[in-house]
Amino acid sequence: MIDPRRSPEVSAETRDGASLPSADRAKGKKSSVLIKRAALLAAIAVAIAVAVGLSVFFLVSGGQTSSAAHENLWLPAIIAGVAALIVALVTLRLLAARIMAPALTPVAKLKDAAVAMSQGELEIRADETADGELGELGKALNHLSDQLSRNMYTLIVERNRLRNMLNGLSEGIVAIDREGKITHTNPAVEKFFTRQKLALHLPDPRMKLIPDKSVWEDFDAVIQTGEPSTRNLSSRDMILRLTITPIVDEIGSIAGAVGLFSDITQMERLEKTRRDYVSNVSHELRTPLTAMRALIEPLKEGMVTEESDRQRYYDIILREILRLSRLINDQLELSRLQSGTLAIQKSVMALDDVVYDVCDRYTTIAAEHGLELKVETDFTQCPPVYANADRVEQMLIILVDNAIKYTERGSVAVSADWDDDRVVIHVKDTGIGIEEVDLPYVFDRFYKVDKAHSGKGSGLGLSIAKELLKRMDEDIWVTSEKGVGTEFSFTVHLPDKNEEMRSEE
Repeated sequence: MIDPRRSPEVSAETRDGASLPSADRAKGKKSSVLIKRAALLAAIAVAIAVAVGLSVFFLVSGGQTSSAAHENLWLPAIIAGVAALIVALVTLRLLAARIMAPALTPVAKLKDAAVAMSQGELEIRADETADGELGELGKALNHLSDQLSRNMYTLIVERNRLRNMLNGLSEGIVAIDREGKITHTNPAVEKFFTRQKLALHLPDPRMKLIPDKSVWEDFDAVIQTGEPSTRNLSSRDMILRLTITPIVDEIGSIAGAVGLFSDITQMERLEKTRRDYVSNVSHELRTPLTAMRALIEPLKEGMVTEESDRQRYYDIILREILRLSRLINDQLELSRLQSGTLAIQKSVMALDDVVYDVCDRYTTIAAEHGLELKVETDFTQCPPVYANADRVEQMLIILVDNAIKYTERGSVAVSADWDDDRVVIHVKDTGIGIEEVDLPYVFDRFYKVDKAHSGKGSGLGLSIAKELLKRMDEDIWVTSEKGVGTEFSFTVHLPDKNEEMRSEE
């Protein structure tokens, strides 16, 4: 690469490629070596011609009066004239070589420098020390070389900048020419497609880069029609959006096409999640509203005459209203957790009071379902943890309540184990279990074991539990076997010295 900063300064006579000023041009003409030497050579040639002519004239007519003598001298005179002319031409040739050689040598050097510059050797410099127009021509060539160096340096910088930008894009780019041959690609394309070895039976070598015939058909169609094309395609468990745009040259004809491959997999998943969320929320809201409408209409029309029936209707309506209220509260709670606006204050706390209090409240509920709620660990021996007591209690309520809802017979057990870093609390049931394919989704919004939405919950409890623990820098996981039972486990870390000091303050 040529660094234009190393080039010599360009003289004022040739700045910006302009010709020499008039005064300097006139001065250059006066001191032109070529003109001087050409004039001298012409003068010598004229002088030799005149000398030869005079010599022949005097030889033929030099003092002879008789015609006989004149006739005897014309042949020798002609021979002498020819000989003199040959000698004059040889002498003129030698003089011309002697006179013009000093001027022709710089011209040859200038020609060699110009040829080298045309071949890209821009570091070559012409001789600027010659007198007259040759020196000015050398300066002009050097100025041209400087300008070419600067332009090439700028183009190389821009080319490298553009290449780095294209290579750094997460979108794949493929450009082809008018004949359909690939001219440019970037590394992102190889991430989207598995490169194929070029097989002999493949008529299109472009299939080695993108093994999808329809993609290249789209490229060819854009070149033929000149109309942009956009569509989605699947590749390696991804959804790609392909946008192909024609390349138009300066005369308005199609010179090729460029394709942009964008990974919209996450966008499509978010859109699907949004649609599912709206559908689930609509279903969860419609269920209690439909039940209340079915009960309120008979009451309004006076069709329920018995007081006991009216009270039963009122109880059902109240239960559905409470269910609707819980759904809305859970939605707000989850939104606050995910937005990060809900502050959770942590302190050193003992787990035994929280665990035993929750289990005491749910012992009666479990008995009503024909279940046994057991505490299998002596939580009085559990070390203090650094957490928020209300949130740990909320976690236990969510997990114990879910375990009771989805367990038809058997028991629900609460236990824990710990080490020097953390306490792991387990809630295990002998319920219906969860299918293995559903385990990755149990913490999603509105996930329910029963796909028919049987009304056992809003489907937001585990999502709230996950977000709560995430906000407290803790973790939760699940293990389950269909028809055997499910076990949820979550961590609560022990305090370090700094956290103990802050709690004491």
